[in-house]
Amino acid sequence: MDRKVSRTSSYQKRMQVGMKFYKRLFSLFVATVIICAVALGYLWFWLDRYESHHVNGAMTRYMEKVGKKQWHEIYEENAKYFVEMNDEDTYTRYLIWLYGDRNVSGMTFSYAGGDANNMYYDVYYQQEKLCALELMKPEDSSTWHVRTVSQSNEYTFDILDHVDFSINGHTIDETYPHEEGKTPLAFESLDMKSRFPQVTRYTIEGFIDIPNVSTESDKDMVVKDASANHLYIGSKPTEEQSARFIQEIQDTAFAYCRYISKDGTFYDLNQHLYPNTDFYYAISGFNPQWFTDHDSIEFRNVQVYDVLPVGDSAFMGTITFDFAILASDTSRIESNTYQMFFVKNSEGNYKMTNMVIVSNTVQEE
Repeated sequence: MDRKVSRTSSYQKRMQVGMKFYKRLFSLFVATVIICAVALGYLWFWLDRYESHHVNGAMTRYMEKVGKKQWHEIYEENAKYFVEMNDEDTYTRYLIWLYGDRNVSGMTFSYAGGDANNMYYDVYYQQEKLCALELMKPEDSSTWHVRTVSQSNEYTFDILDHVDFSINGHTIDETYPHEEGKTPLAFESLDMKSRFPQVTRYTIEGFIDIPNVSTESDKDMVVKDASANHLYIGSKPTEEQSARFIQEIQDTAFAYCRYISKDGTFYDLNQHLYPNTDFYYAISGFNPQWFTDHDSIEFRNVQVYDVLPVGDSAFMGTITFDFAILASDTSRIESNTYQMFFVKNSEGNYKMTNMVIVSNTVQEE
């Protein structure tokens, strides 16, 4: 009996020793896991810190977003830290067009210049320059922020009547590059500068497409110059001005078409033209003999818009219409859009100084 008790006691002691060993082993395992987790967390923290606080890391992080097509997140950071003149849809379309399905991991960066707070890196893909990245670090921060820049367009803006305006939510003021005392661009080449109001001309770059300009007052308007990266911003016409300007635009456009189609003479058109301008000399030497014979003409679907006074002696406007040339065997429909510019002469009549053909399409019926 005594021997039996001794064996049981010895077995229990061995079990207790074994349990202590495994508990210690398990504790060591748990401690090791915790230490590794802390180490990995610390490593992740420093890698994330590197990505945001160092140029290469910031560009790598940005390209990861491009690869994941996180366009909205990219634009939000862009608009938050940079002066972004393009709206989100325009900028996103540009990024999709630019990067497409390219493998971002195959892109390399080459330093192109900068200073302590702004840097530029050219982006190369398959040894060809794709675009450039702008990196900006706020003065009170050590974090770099990135956006894509390109060979974007520069636009100028002629401001009439001291109109306040903004582009994509950014109020444009005298901190932007500008010149005082300029003649409105469409009339600069004319030897009659005293007839036009002096405007403030702003020059702003960074546009991917035509800028989306808004004015503070609904009494003001914005008109794009069809022949240049240029916009005019001024007061809308009065009802009396609008009626007179629209009629003059329509009469002149129709007289031009009649002259081209040989349904009118140059004398008929000349009554609407300001003499001694480049357009006057160009159209007076035009020979419409090539035009196809026809029975009659019709003007259809006429719309006049973007009518803007330029001081008291000039205005501009755009007309869209269908010019139908009718014959017994076939008919030709020209869909035309003209932007037209007028100046008041010494007799108080408005005469056209220039016309830009914005579009002209032809359909045979």
